[in-house]
Parts: sequence; structure tokens; C-alpha cells
Amino acid sequence: MKTVPFYLLLIMTFGTAGLDKILGGEIPNWFLEQFRGTILDVFPGALEISFILITILEILTALILLVGLFKKAFLKKVGSYKCFLNNGVILAQITFIVLGFGQRLTHKFDVAGSLFCFAVLTFIAGQTALKSE
Repeated sequence: MKTVPFYLLLIMTFGTAGLDKILGGEIPNWFLEQFRGTILDVFPGALEISFILITILEILTALILLVGLFKKAFLKKVGSYKCFLNNGVILAQITFIVLGFGQRLTHKFDVAGSLFCFAVLTFIAGQTALKSE
């Protein structure tokens, strides 16, 4: 039960980010400008696809973690659903790494460093949470 806030933090982080992207209704100009001319801009529409994939990754991360919480996978007696929490934490790490890679591409090293730290901290907290359940 003491690990629930950790999962809620990840759900809030990725769920709201993905939801904001969906509710925005279009690819923001700042995103297109930031990544124009990078290796993500390999063909017409590639940046739009990248934005959509990031949105899917964020929403999927939040949804998988939500399923784990609804199935009460954080309880020792419901161990068969722990895969939802484990996979959600792994997706959170991957999402942080993907976002950090994007910031690294555009030379925003301070933001990239923060995102890589978030990935590492998510790994550590996730391992601790999964072992304590």
C-alpha cells in the first residue's frame, strides 16, 4: 500500500502529459520548430508521427499503471497482476529516455540530463516498490 503514491505520481505525470497533447488537437508549433532539421525530421510528416508516438507512449504508460492499481497488484496476495506495474514502470523509464533523447538532439542538455535522472530514479524507485510488495 505504501507504494501506491509512486504509481500515482507516474500516472499523473504521463497521463496528464498525454491527455494535454490529445486535448490540444494539433501538433504544437514549438514541437515542430524544436525538432525541424534533426534526425527525427527525415521525411515529410515524420515530426507529426514522432509527436503522436510520444503521446501514445505517455497514455499507454499511465493506462498500464492504472490497470495495475485497479487490479490491486500492489498487494502481496494479488501477485499475478504485478506485470502491469512492472511493465508500467519500464514504459515510464523508456518514455523518460525517449524524451531525454529528443532534448539531447536539440542541445537542451540540462533538460535531457534531468529526464535521464528521472529515468534512473524511476528505475530505483520501481525496483524498490516491486520488491516491497
